[in-house]
Amino acid sequence: MGIEDWQPDLTGQPGPKFRALANALREAARSGQLAPGTRLPPMRDLAWRLKVTPGTVARAYQVAAAEGVVESHVGRGSFIAAPRPPRPAPQPLLYESLDHPAGQSDLVDLRIPQLPDCGQARVLARHLTALAADLDADLLDYTPLSRDQDCRDAATDWLGGRALGPVLRGDLVLTHGGQHAITLVMAITLADQAPQVMVEALTYPGIAHAARLMRARTLPVALDDQGMVPEALDRVARASGARLVCLTPSAQNPTLAGMGEDRRAAIVAVARRHDLQILEDECYAPAPGAGMPPSLRALAPERVWHVTSLSKIIAAGLRFGILLCPEGMGQAGRVAAQHSHMGLSQPITGLVTRLLRSGDGARIAVEVQALVEDRLALAQDILGGAGLRSQPGVPVLWLPLPPRWQAVDFVARAAAAGVIVRPASDFAGQGVALPQGVRIALNCRMPRDRLEVALRSLAQLVASSPDAGD
Repeated sequence: MGIEDWQPDLTGQPGPKFRALANALREAARSGQLAPGTRLPPMRDLAWRLKVTPGTVARAYQVAAAEGVVESHVGRGSFIAAPRPPRPAPQPLLYESLDHPAGQSDLVDLRIPQLPDCGQARVLARHLTALAADLDADLLDYTPLSRDQDCRDAATDWLGGRALGPVLRGDLVLTHGGQHAITLVMAITLADQAPQVMVEALTYPGIAHAARLMRARTLPVALDDQGMVPEALDRVARASGARLVCLTPSAQNPTLAGMGEDRRAAIVAVARRHDLQILEDECYAPAPGAGMPPSLRALAPERVWHVTSLSKIIAAGLRFGILLCPEGMGQAGRVAAQHSHMGLSQPITGLVTRLLRSGDGARIAVEVQALVEDRLALAQDILGGAGLRSQPGVPVLWLPLPPRWQAVDFVARAAAAGVIVRPASDFAGQGVALPQGVRIALNCRMPRDRLEVALRSLAQLVASSPDAGD
Protein backbone atom coordinates (compact mmCIF):
# COMPACT_ATOMS: atom_id res chain seq x y z
CA MET A 1 0.00 0.00 0.00
CA GLY A 2 1.30 3.47 -0.84
CA ILE A 3 1.21 6.22 1.74
CA GLU A 4 -1.30 8.10 -0.41
CA ASP A 5 -3.80 5.26 0.10
CA TRP A 6 -3.23 4.90 3.84
CA GLN A 7 -6.22 6.26 5.76
CA PRO A 8 -6.24 5.08 9.40
CA ASP A 9 -9.48 5.35 11.36
CA LEU A 10 -8.69 7.25 14.56
CA THR A 11 -12.26 7.71 15.76
CA GLY A 12 -12.73 4.44 17.65
CA GLN A 13 -9.44 4.40 19.54
CA PRO A 14 -9.23 5.48 23.20
CA GLY A 15 -6.88 8.18 24.40
CA PRO A 16 -5.55 11.29 22.68
CA LYS A 17 -5.46 11.51 18.89
CA PHE A 18 -1.64 11.67 18.70
CA ARG A 19 -1.39 8.36 20.55
CA ALA A 20 -3.99 6.79 18.25
CA LEU A 21 -2.05 7.94 15.19
CA ALA A 22 1.25 6.65 16.63
CA ASN A 23 -0.43 3.27 17.28
CA ALA A 24 -1.76 3.22 13.72
CA LEU A 25 1.72 3.91 12.32
CA ARG A 26 3.14 1.08 14.43
CA GLU A 27 0.51 -1.42 13.31
CA ALA A 28 0.85 -0.41 9.66
CA ALA A 29 4.62 -0.92 9.83
CA ARG A 30 4.36 -4.26 11.62
CA SER A 31 1.68 -5.61 9.27
CA GLY A 32 3.52 -4.52 6.14
CA GLN A 33 0.85 -2.04 5.05
CA LEU A 34 3.59 0.56 5.06
CA ALA A 35 6.90 -0.90 3.89
CA PRO A 36 10.27 0.11 5.33
CA GLY A 37 11.51 3.22 3.60
CA THR A 38 8.03 4.59 2.90
CA ARG A 39 8.25 8.37 3.02
CA LEU A 40 5.61 9.87 5.30
CA PRO A 41 3.76 12.96 4.13
CA PRO A 42 4.54 16.39 5.55
CA MET A 43 2.80 16.95 8.88
CA ARG A 44 0.42 19.60 7.54
CA ASP A 45 -0.64 17.38 4.62
CA LEU A 46 -1.39 14.38 6.84
CA ALA A 47 -3.14 16.62 9.37
CA TRP A 48 -5.46 17.98 6.64
CA ARG A 49 -6.19 14.46 5.36
CA LEU A 50 -6.98 13.05 8.83
CA LYS A 51 -8.81 16.20 10.05
CA VAL A 52 -6.48 16.71 13.01
CA THR A 53 -4.08 19.49 13.97
CA PRO A 54 -0.46 19.60 12.74
CA GLY A 55 0.59 19.45 16.39
CA THR A 56 -1.18 16.09 16.75
CA VAL A 57 0.75 14.68 13.79
CA ALA A 58 4.02 16.12 15.10
CA ARG A 59 3.56 14.41 18.49
CA ALA A 60 2.57 11.14 16.79
CA TYR A 61 5.72 11.22 14.64
CA GLN A 62 7.79 11.94 17.77
CA VAL A 63 6.30 8.98 19.66
CA ALA A 64 6.75 6.69 16.66
CA ALA A 65 10.37 7.81 16.30
CA ALA A 66 11.04 7.09 19.99
CA GLU A 67 9.62 3.58 19.46
CA GLY A 68 11.83 3.00 16.42
CA VAL A 69 8.89 2.87 14.01
CA VAL A 70 9.81 6.10 12.23
CA GLU A 71 13.18 7.63 11.46
CA SER A 72 13.69 11.27 10.50
CA HIS A 73 16.44 12.85 8.42
CA VAL A 74 17.02 16.59 8.34
CA GLY A 75 16.15 17.97 4.92
CA ARG A 76 14.69 14.68 3.67
CA GLY A 77 11.69 14.01 5.90
CA SER A 78 10.36 11.08 7.93
CA PHE A 79 10.29 7.44 6.82
CA ILE A 80 9.06 4.07 8.06
CA ALA A 81 12.13 2.53 9.69
CA ALA A 82 13.50 -0.89 8.85
CA PRO A 83 12.77 -3.51 11.55
CA ARG A 84 15.40 -3.54 14.24
CA PRO A 85 17.39 -6.72 14.70
CA PRO A 86 16.58 -8.62 17.90
CA ARG A 87 18.48 -7.28 20.87
CA PRO A 88 21.14 -9.58 22.25
CA ALA A 89 20.46 -10.98 25.68
CA PRO A 90 21.93 -8.64 28.31
CA GLN A 91 25.08 -9.78 30.02
CA PRO A 92 25.02 -10.19 33.80
CA LEU A 93 26.22 -7.18 35.77
CA LEU A 94 28.01 -9.39 38.30
CA TYR A 95 30.44 -12.22 37.73
CA GLU A 96 30.48 -15.34 39.83
CA SER A 97 33.73 -15.15 41.74
CA LEU A 98 36.21 -17.76 40.57
CA ASP A 99 38.29 -17.73 43.74
CA HIS A 100 35.64 -17.91 46.45
CA PRO A 101 35.87 -19.81 48.69
CA ALA A 102 39.60 -19.25 48.71
CA GLY A 103 41.75 -22.10 47.59
CA GLN A 104 39.35 -23.68 45.07
CA SER A 105 40.98 -22.06 42.03
CA ASP A 106 44.43 -21.02 40.89
CA LEU A 107 42.94 -17.92 39.28
CA VAL A 108 42.94 -14.55 41.03
CA ASP A 109 39.72 -12.82 40.04
CA LEU A 110 40.10 -9.03 40.09
CA ARG A 111 37.00 -8.16 38.06
CA ILE A 112 34.73 -6.99 40.89
CA PRO A 113 35.81 -5.54 44.26
CA GLN A 114 35.31 -7.53 47.42
CA LEU A 115 35.26 -5.81 50.80
CA PRO A 116 37.40 -7.08 53.65
CA ASP A 117 35.76 -9.18 56.35
CA CYS A 118 35.60 -6.94 59.42
CA GLY A 119 33.07 -9.08 61.23
CA GLN A 120 30.09 -7.57 59.39
CA ALA A 121 28.18 -10.85 59.36
CA ARG A 122 28.38 -11.22 63.15
CA VAL A 123 27.27 -7.62 63.71
CA LEU A 124 24.36 -7.95 61.29
CA ALA A 125 23.33 -11.26 62.88
CA ARG A 126 23.27 -9.64 66.31
CA HIS A 127 21.07 -6.80 65.11
CA LEU A 128 18.77 -9.21 63.27
CA THR A 129 18.34 -11.26 66.43
CA ALA A 130 17.36 -8.16 68.40
CA LEU A 131 15.08 -7.02 65.58
CA ALA A 132 13.24 -10.34 65.48
CA ALA A 133 12.01 -9.81 69.05
CA ASP A 134 10.43 -6.48 68.05
CA LEU A 135 8.55 -7.59 64.93
CA ASP A 136 4.79 -7.30 65.29
CA ALA A 137 1.60 -7.54 63.26
CA ASP A 138 2.60 -4.49 61.18
CA LEU A 139 4.63 -6.97 59.14
CA LEU A 140 1.35 -8.36 57.78
CA ASP A 141 0.60 -5.10 55.95
CA TYR A 142 2.11 -3.44 52.93
CA THR A 143 4.61 -0.70 53.76
CA PRO A 144 3.03 2.78 53.48
CA LEU A 145 5.18 5.72 52.41
CA SER A 146 5.64 6.96 55.97
CA ARG A 147 6.63 3.69 57.64
CA ASP A 148 10.30 3.96 56.70
CA GLN A 149 10.53 7.32 58.48
CA ASP A 150 12.89 6.08 61.24
CA CYS A 151 15.22 4.58 58.66
CA ARG A 152 15.19 7.77 56.59
CA ASP A 153 16.03 9.74 59.74
CA ALA A 154 18.99 7.44 60.41
CA ALA A 155 20.12 7.69 56.78
CA THR A 156 19.81 11.49 56.88
CA ASP A 157 22.11 11.59 59.91
CA TRP A 158 24.48 9.14 58.20
CA LEU A 159 24.80 11.51 55.23
CA GLY A 160 25.40 14.49 57.49
CA GLY A 161 29.19 14.36 57.20
CA ARG A 162 29.15 14.61 53.41
CA ALA A 163 29.29 17.78 51.32
CA LEU A 164 25.77 17.39 49.94
CA GLY A 165 24.19 20.72 50.80
CA PRO A 166 20.95 20.75 52.82
CA VAL A 167 19.66 17.20 53.30
CA LEU A 168 16.10 16.80 54.53
CA ARG A 169 14.42 13.54 55.49
CA GLY A 170 11.71 14.31 52.95
CA ASP A 171 14.29 14.36 50.13
CA LEU A 172 15.33 10.73 50.69
CA VAL A 173 14.15 7.57 48.94
CA LEU A 174 15.30 4.18 50.22
CA THR A 175 16.09 1.63 47.54
CA HIS A 176 17.30 -1.94 47.03
CA GLY A 177 20.90 -0.83 46.45
CA GLY A 178 22.48 1.76 44.19
CA GLN A 179 21.60 -0.04 40.95
CA HIS A 180 17.92 0.08 41.82
CA ALA A 181 18.23 3.80 42.58
CA ILE A 182 19.83 4.43 39.16
CA THR A 183 17.01 2.61 37.37
CA LEU A 184 14.44 4.49 39.42
CA VAL A 185 15.92 7.88 38.49
CA MET A 186 15.78 7.01 34.82
CA ALA A 187 12.16 5.88 35.12
CA ILE A 188 11.26 9.24 36.72
CA THR A 189 13.28 11.59 34.54
CA LEU A 190 12.68 9.95 31.15
CA ALA A 191 8.89 9.93 31.44
CA ASP A 192 7.16 11.88 28.65
CA GLN A 193 10.34 12.72 26.75
CA ALA A 194 12.56 11.18 24.11
CA PRO A 195 14.42 8.31 25.82
CA GLN A 196 18.03 9.49 25.64
CA VAL A 197 20.70 9.42 28.35
CA MET A 198 24.06 11.17 28.17
CA VAL A 199 26.78 9.05 29.77
CA GLU A 200 30.52 9.11 30.24
CA ALA A 201 32.35 7.69 27.22
CA LEU A 202 33.51 4.88 29.50
CA THR A 203 30.75 4.18 31.98
CA TYR A 204 29.68 1.73 34.65
CA PRO A 205 27.77 -1.08 32.84
CA GLY A 206 24.89 -0.77 35.33
CA ILE A 207 24.07 2.68 33.94
CA ALA A 208 23.92 1.33 30.39
CA HIS A 209 21.81 -1.60 31.62
CA ALA A 210 19.33 0.75 33.33
CA ALA A 211 19.07 2.76 30.12
CA ARG A 212 18.30 -0.39 28.14
CA LEU A 213 15.50 -1.24 30.58
CA MET A 214 14.02 2.19 29.83
CA ARG A 215 14.52 1.60 26.06
CA ALA A 216 16.74 4.67 26.10
CA ARG A 217 19.63 5.44 23.77
CA THR A 218 22.96 6.19 25.48
CA LEU A 219 24.94 9.12 24.13
CA PRO A 220 28.65 9.03 25.07
CA VAL A 221 30.34 12.23 26.24
CA ALA A 222 34.12 12.63 26.11
CA LEU A 223 36.31 12.23 29.20
CA ASP A 224 39.63 13.67 30.28
CA ASP A 225 41.72 13.30 33.43
CA GLN A 226 38.95 14.96 35.52
CA GLY A 227 36.06 12.99 34.06
CA MET A 228 33.33 14.35 31.80
CA VAL A 229 34.35 17.34 29.67
CA PRO A 230 31.88 20.27 30.04
CA GLU A 231 32.33 21.48 26.45
CA ALA A 232 31.59 17.97 25.16
CA LEU A 233 28.48 17.75 27.35
CA ASP A 234 27.31 21.09 25.96
CA ARG A 235 27.73 19.85 22.36
CA VAL A 236 25.92 16.56 22.94
CA ALA A 237 23.06 18.19 24.85
CA ARG A 238 22.65 20.87 22.18
CA ALA A 239 22.71 18.38 19.29
CA SER A 240 20.51 15.68 20.83
CA GLY A 241 18.02 17.50 23.03
CA ALA A 242 18.68 14.86 25.72
CA ARG A 243 17.81 16.04 29.22
CA LEU A 244 19.45 13.48 31.54
CA VAL A 245 23.19 13.11 32.17
CA CYS A 246 24.76 10.40 34.36
CA LEU A 247 28.03 11.13 36.14
CA THR A 248 30.44 9.52 38.61
CA PRO A 249 32.33 12.69 39.61
CA SER A 250 34.43 11.59 42.59
CA ALA A 251 35.74 8.23 41.39
CA GLN A 252 34.89 7.77 37.72
CA ASN A 253 34.24 4.13 36.90
CA PRO A 254 36.47 2.71 35.42
CA THR A 255 39.17 5.41 35.04
CA LEU A 256 39.11 6.66 38.69
CA ALA A 257 39.24 10.28 37.46
CA GLY A 258 38.14 12.77 40.10
CA MET A 259 36.47 16.12 39.38
CA GLY A 260 37.83 19.24 41.03
CA GLU A 261 35.52 21.98 42.26
CA ASP A 262 35.95 24.14 39.15
CA ARG A 263 35.08 21.22 36.85
CA ARG A 264 31.98 20.45 38.89
CA ALA A 265 30.87 24.08 38.67
CA ALA A 266 31.37 24.01 34.89
CA ILE A 267 29.26 20.84 34.57
CA VAL A 268 26.49 22.46 36.63
CA ALA A 269 26.60 25.58 34.43
CA VAL A 270 26.04 23.43 31.33
CA ALA A 271 23.21 21.59 33.06
CA ARG A 272 21.46 24.84 33.93
CA ARG A 273 21.95 26.19 30.42
CA HIS A 274 20.17 23.17 28.91
CA ASP A 275 17.87 22.44 31.88
CA LEU A 276 19.43 18.99 32.38
CA GLN A 277 18.69 16.56 35.17
CA ILE A 278 21.88 15.08 36.68
CA LEU A 279 22.22 11.56 38.07
CA GLU A 280 25.21 11.71 40.43
CA ASP A 281 26.38 8.14 41.12
CA GLU A 282 28.61 8.31 44.20
CA CYS A 283 28.48 4.66 45.30
CA TYR A 284 32.25 4.49 44.70
CA ALA A 285 33.00 7.92 46.16
CA PRO A 286 35.93 8.18 48.58
CA ALA A 287 35.06 8.36 52.26
CA PRO A 288 34.07 11.88 53.36
CA GLY A 289 36.91 13.97 54.68
CA ALA A 290 38.56 17.37 54.71
CA GLY A 291 39.38 18.77 51.31
CA MET A 292 36.65 16.91 49.45
CA PRO A 293 34.99 19.18 46.86
CA PRO A 294 31.26 19.79 47.20
CA SER A 295 29.03 17.27 45.50
CA LEU A 296 27.06 18.18 42.38
CA ARG A 297 23.97 17.93 44.58
CA ALA A 298 25.37 20.65 46.87
CA LEU A 299 26.05 22.87 43.85
CA ALA A 300 22.70 22.28 42.12
CA PRO A 301 20.15 20.86 44.57
CA GLU A 302 17.31 21.76 42.22
CA ARG A 303 18.37 19.21 39.56
CA VAL A 304 20.70 16.56 41.01
CA TRP A 305 19.67 13.01 41.95
CA HIS A 306 22.42 11.75 44.27
CA VAL A 307 22.86 7.97 44.58
CA THR A 308 24.83 6.16 47.25
CA SER A 309 24.63 2.81 49.04
CA LEU A 310 26.08 0.66 51.81
CA SER A 311 27.43 -1.90 49.33
CA LYS A 312 30.93 -0.44 48.95
CA ILE A 313 31.50 0.49 52.59
CA ILE A 314 29.70 -2.07 54.80
CA ALA A 315 28.29 -5.14 53.00
CA ALA A 316 27.29 -5.61 49.35
CA GLY A 317 24.77 -8.32 50.20
CA LEU A 318 22.77 -5.92 52.37
CA ARG A 319 21.27 -4.38 49.17
CA PHE A 320 20.44 -1.02 50.68
CA GLY A 321 20.69 2.22 48.72
CA ILE A 322 19.88 5.86 49.31
CA LEU A 323 18.54 8.22 46.65
CA LEU A 324 18.76 11.91 47.58
CA CYS A 325 16.28 13.65 45.29
CA PRO A 326 16.32 17.24 44.03
CA GLU A 327 14.65 19.68 46.37
CA GLY A 328 10.92 19.08 46.55
CA MET A 329 11.05 15.80 44.59
CA GLY A 330 11.30 13.38 47.52
CA GLN A 331 7.58 12.56 47.63
CA ALA A 332 7.50 11.95 43.87
CA GLY A 333 10.55 9.70 44.23
CA ARG A 334 8.98 7.67 47.04
CA VAL A 335 5.74 7.23 45.09
CA ALA A 336 7.73 6.02 42.07
CA ALA A 337 9.69 3.64 44.32
CA GLN A 338 6.45 2.30 45.78
CA HIS A 339 5.20 1.63 42.26
CA SER A 340 8.48 -0.18 41.60
CA HIS A 341 8.67 -2.46 44.66
CA MET A 342 5.84 -1.60 47.10
CA GLY A 343 8.37 -0.46 49.69
CA LEU A 344 11.47 -1.95 51.28
CA SER A 345 10.79 -4.79 53.65
CA GLN A 346 10.46 -3.84 57.29
CA PRO A 347 13.20 -6.26 58.41
CA ILE A 348 15.66 -4.48 56.07
CA THR A 349 14.73 -0.95 57.16
CA GLY A 350 14.74 -2.06 60.81
CA LEU A 351 18.15 -3.69 60.43
CA VAL A 352 19.69 -0.66 58.72
CA THR A 353 18.20 1.71 61.29
CA ARG A 354 19.81 -0.28 64.10
CA LEU A 355 23.09 -0.55 62.23
CA LEU A 356 23.36 3.20 61.68
CA ARG A 357 21.93 4.35 65.03
CA SER A 358 24.17 2.06 67.07
CA GLY A 359 27.35 3.40 65.50
CA ASP A 360 28.24 -0.08 64.21
CA GLY A 361 27.81 1.11 60.61
CA ALA A 362 30.31 3.95 61.08
CA ARG A 363 32.76 1.67 62.91
CA ILE A 364 32.63 -0.97 60.17
CA ALA A 365 33.08 1.69 57.48
CA VAL A 366 36.24 2.96 59.20
CA GLU A 367 37.67 -0.55 59.55
CA VAL A 368 36.83 -1.39 55.93
CA GLN A 369 38.49 1.79 54.71
CA ALA A 370 41.66 1.10 56.69
CA LEU A 371 42.03 -2.35 55.14
CA VAL A 372 41.21 -1.05 51.66
CA GLU A 373 43.86 1.66 52.10
CA ASP A 374 46.41 -1.00 52.99
CA ARG A 375 45.66 -2.89 49.76
CA LEU A 376 45.75 0.35 47.77
CA ALA A 377 49.18 1.17 49.20
CA LEU A 378 50.35 -2.32 48.22
CA ALA A 379 49.10 -1.80 44.66
CA GLN A 380 50.77 1.62 44.41
CA ASP A 381 54.08 0.18 45.63
CA ILE A 382 53.96 -2.44 42.88
CA LEU A 383 52.25 -0.64 39.97
CA GLY A 384 52.55 3.05 40.82
CA GLY A 385 55.45 3.47 38.42
CA ALA A 386 53.18 2.33 35.59
CA GLY A 387 50.81 5.28 36.07
CA LEU A 388 48.28 3.45 38.24
CA ARG A 389 45.30 5.64 39.18
CA SER A 390 43.37 5.26 42.44
CA GLN A 391 41.14 7.17 44.86
CA PRO A 392 41.33 7.03 48.68
CA GLY A 393 39.27 4.21 50.15
CA VAL A 394 38.00 2.98 46.77
CA PRO A 395 38.93 -0.68 46.10
CA VAL A 396 39.28 -0.17 42.34
CA LEU A 397 42.30 0.79 40.21
CA TRP A 398 42.80 1.98 36.65
CA LEU A 399 45.97 0.86 34.88
CA PRO A 400 46.77 2.68 31.62
CA LEU A 401 48.83 0.48 29.33
CA PRO A 402 51.99 1.37 27.38
CA PRO A 403 51.46 2.05 23.66
CA ARG A 404 52.80 -1.38 22.72
CA TRP A 405 49.88 -3.09 24.48
CA GLN A 406 46.26 -3.51 23.37
CA ALA A 407 43.96 -3.98 26.33
CA VAL A 408 42.35 -7.15 24.96
CA ASP A 409 45.79 -8.72 24.48
CA PHE A 410 46.89 -7.68 27.95
CA VAL A 411 43.75 -9.17 29.53
CA ALA A 412 44.28 -12.45 27.66
CA ARG A 413 47.93 -12.62 28.70
CA ALA A 414 47.04 -11.77 32.32
CA ALA A 415 44.43 -14.54 32.37
CA ALA A 416 47.03 -16.99 31.09
CA ALA A 417 49.18 -15.91 34.06
CA GLY A 418 46.28 -16.58 36.43
CA VAL A 419 44.95 -13.01 36.96
CA ILE A 420 41.61 -11.80 35.59
CA VAL A 421 41.01 -8.08 35.02
CA ARG A 422 38.62 -6.07 32.84
CA PRO A 423 39.55 -4.16 29.66
CA ALA A 424 38.27 -0.67 28.79
CA SER A 425 35.94 -2.22 26.19
CA ASP A 426 33.79 -3.65 29.02
CA PHE A 427 32.77 -0.08 29.85
CA ALA A 428 32.32 1.44 26.38
CA GLY A 429 29.37 1.69 24.03
CA GLN A 430 29.53 1.36 20.27
CA GLY A 431 31.63 3.91 18.45
CA VAL A 432 33.64 5.05 21.48
CA ALA A 433 37.38 5.48 20.95
CA LEU A 434 38.93 3.13 23.46
CA PRO A 435 41.89 4.03 25.65
CA GLN A 436 44.25 1.16 26.21
CA GLY A 437 43.78 0.40 29.87
CA VAL A 438 42.37 -2.14 32.31
CA ARG A 439 40.38 -1.90 35.52
CA ILE A 440 41.66 -3.82 38.53
CA ALA A 441 39.22 -4.47 41.36
CA LEU A 442 40.86 -5.35 44.66
CA ASN A 443 39.73 -8.52 46.38
CA CYS A 444 40.26 -7.42 49.97
CA ARG A 445 39.19 -10.77 51.45
CA MET A 446 42.03 -12.50 49.67
CA PRO A 447 45.19 -13.15 51.70
CA ARG A 448 47.50 -10.17 51.27
CA ASP A 449 50.42 -12.24 50.03
CA ARG A 450 48.28 -13.86 47.33
CA LEU A 451 47.09 -10.45 46.12
CA GLU A 452 50.69 -9.24 46.11
CA VAL A 453 51.75 -12.11 43.84
CA ALA A 454 48.89 -11.32 41.43
CA LEU A 455 49.76 -7.61 41.30
CA ARG A 456 53.43 -8.39 40.69
CA SER A 457 52.40 -10.63 37.79
CA LEU A 458 50.54 -7.67 36.27
CA ALA A 459 53.55 -5.40 36.82
CA GLN A 460 55.84 -7.87 35.03
CA LEU A 461 53.37 -8.06 32.19
CA VAL A 462 53.21 -4.26 31.81
CA ALA A 463 56.98 -4.11 31.65
CA SER A 464 57.20 -6.89 29.03
CA SER A 465 56.43 -6.95 25.32
CA PRO A 466 53.17 -8.40 23.96
CA ASP A 467 55.33 -10.69 21.83
CA ALA A 468 57.34 -12.04 24.78
CA GLY A 469 57.01 -15.76 25.03
CA ASP A 470 55.35 -16.19 21.62
